[in-house]
Amino acid sequence: MNMNERIARAISQSGKQRVEIAALCDVKPSSISQWTSGEIKSLKAESVFALAKATGFRAEWLALGKGPEREEEIDGVPRADDYALIPQYTARGASGRGYLNDHVEVKGGLAFKKDWLRRIGLKDGQLSVFYNSGDSNWPTLSDGEVLLLDESQSEPRSGKMYALLTADGEIIIKRLIRDITGGWIIRSDNQDKTRYPDQPVSDEGMRAVEVIGRVVWRGGGID
Repeated sequence: MNMNERIARAISQSGKQRVEIAALCDVKPSSISQWTSGEIKSLKAESVFALAKATGFRAEWLALGKGPEREEEIDGVPRADDYALIPQYTARGASGRGYLNDHVEVKGGLAFKKDWLRRIGLKDGQLSVFYNSGDSNWPTLSDGEVLLLDESQSEPRSGKMYALLTADGEIIIKRLIRDITGGWIIRSDNQDKTRYPDQPVSDEGMRAVEVIGRVVWRGGGID
C-alpha cells in the first residue's frame, strides 16, 4: 500500500468519522480527503503523529509502511485504554416466567474494545452486563449466558430483544413484535409455543412494562 491507502485504511479501521478525525488532527475535513486520495505525497511530522493518535495506528507505518500497523501488535499485549470496562451485575433476566432480583450488586466488569463498540454505535457509559436464566429463548440464548445490555435503547422496536421489568418487579428477556392489529406481542425465541406462548399486550398494558434496554450481545451480536 502507498501512504494514502494506509491512511484510508487507518481511518476506516478506527471506527471514527472523517470529520472527527479532522478535528482531532486540527485540520479541515478537505485535508483528510486530500490525504486519502493521493493528492499529496507526504505529510508534516505533526500531522502524521496526530493521525496516529486519532486512529490508533503507528506513525512509522502510516508514513513509511514499516513495522506493524498498531503498537499492540509489537508485543501482543493489548493496551488498557483500547478497552472499556462494562459493569457486570449479579442481576439475572429470565428467559422463562420471570426472575425476581431481591438484591443486585456490581460483580465486576467485562472488557470490550472501544473501537468495536463505536463501530456498532454503542457507548460504554450506557451499557451493562448481566445473566440470562432459563431456556425460553433457546437457541438464541443459553441458560446462564452473559449478556450485554444497551440501556439507551429503551424505546421498543419490533423484532428486537429486550430486558423488561414487569409490574411484579420481575426481569424477563423477550423479543417484542409489533402486532399489525395494534399493541405488542411479547415473544420467546423458543419454538415450543405450548411451553412458551406469545403474550399479546395492548399499548396501554405495554406502558406498565419498563423496557430496561436492548440485548445487543451474547458472545456475538444478535438481531
